[in-house]
Amino acid sequence: MKKIISHVLDFPMMVNQKLPKNNFNTMMEESEDSIKGWTGTFYTVAALVLLVTSIVTVLSPIWEGGMGDDGIAIVSNIIAMLIAVYAAFPIAQVVRSAGDSLSASKSSIVDFIFKDLVLTNIKVVGHVTALVALFGAICMTISWFTTLNISGLSDVEMAGFMGYAMSLPMDALSAFTNMLGLGYIGEIVAGDWASFSVASSSGEAWTMSGLMSVGWGYVQVVVVLAQLYVALAVYKFLYGLVSTLTAWIQNPSLPIGLKK
Repeated sequence: MKKIISHVLDFPMMVNQKLPKNNFNTMMEESEDSIKGWTGTFYTVAALVLLVTSIVTVLSPIWEGGMGDDGIAIVSNIIAMLIAVYAAFPIAQVVRSAGDSLSASKSSIVDFIFKDLVLTNIKVVGHVTALVALFGAICMTISWFTTLNISGLSDVEMAGFMGYAMSLPMDALSAFTNMLGLGYIGEIVAGDWASFSVASSSGEAWTMSGLMSVGWGYVQVVVVLAQLYVALAVYKFLYGLVSTLTAWIQNPSLPIGLKK
């Protein structure tokens, strides 16, 4: 009787093992380990989509009739397009490299989601913003030398919509310092430093003020990278603090040594 009951209870498993090409259970069991690979694939696809859409958007004035009415305007737009198309490739590569890094992650699923993924997104935003600032400075340089109006990437605020990722650790730091009664520190780091910018609009060609604007454009690249590294350091510090506190809660102990 026990054997009959055992066979009846094991019937679903027996049939499941006999089904041809039945890999669904293995897929479900290994799905957690596959998250990293699928995340990396998502970034790889996103890099390609970003590249294609950027190039189409940059070149759209050609078939939309937005190249200008005179020769100077047309030449200016062509140069701006060439720079923007060139910039699209390293920007897309930043996203692609982020995907490769996430795919190769050896972290646990918790560290992957709350540490690797967040840090990678902060790096992507910072590097893309720095590249936009760099190519914007290049556009300003060409404009100053040639007196042409090379627009498109000359405004670093073009990447401003991505600033929420870099502001995440700064907002967390602000909340943490407020808890400790040190809100003025959080205000300096999360407020003044995070929003600090030296970028300015293109000045008049062949003038000292215009040359100063070009110089500040390149300084802005350094400022963006500095803000990125501070944001990374802040998030690593806060994540380490939370991880240590969580581990202590699971196994509380007092850091007191007793000597005989």
